[in-house]
Amino acid sequence: MASAPDPAALAAHLEALERALHAPGVRGDAARLADLLDSDFSEIGSSGNCYGRAAALVDIPAERTAVEIVSDDYRIALLAPTLAQVRYRSWYVIEGVRQREVLRSSLWRLSGGAWRVVFHQGTPAAAGGSDTSA
Repeated sequence: MASAPDPAALAAHLEALERALHAPGVRGDAARLADLLDSDFSEIGSSGNCYGRAAALVDIPAERTAVEIVSDDYRIALLAPTLAQVRYRSWYVIEGVRQREVLRSSLWRLSGGAWRVVFHQGTPAAAGGSDTSA
C-alpha cells in the first residue's frame, strides 16, 4: 500500500501546478494546457460563464497572454487520497494596473500518476477585501 503524501510537499506541488496555469507560456500553449486539464474539466469563470475542457483549450490560448496574473494566499486541502482543493486570491494586471480581486477554488484529481485540474471556479471578491480563511 502506498504511503500518504507529505502534506507540505503535496501543497507545494499543487500550488506550483496552479501557478503554472497562470503563466503565459502555459496559457498560450494548448498542448501544455491539455496536460494540466482533466478530461472531465469544467469551469465557472469569474464572469459567470461556464466552460468545458474543449472550450478552455480554445479560449485560454486565445486570451491576451500578455496579461499578468498575480495570486497569493494559497490554501490546499486533501479531500481524499486522489482529490485536493486549492483555494487562493488572484488579480489580473493589465498595463501595470491591478484589476479586481477574484477568489478562486480548484479541484485537482490524481489520475494516471499525475495531478490534473478537474474543476475551477472564480468568484469576484466583495468590495473592500476578503477573508479567505473560511
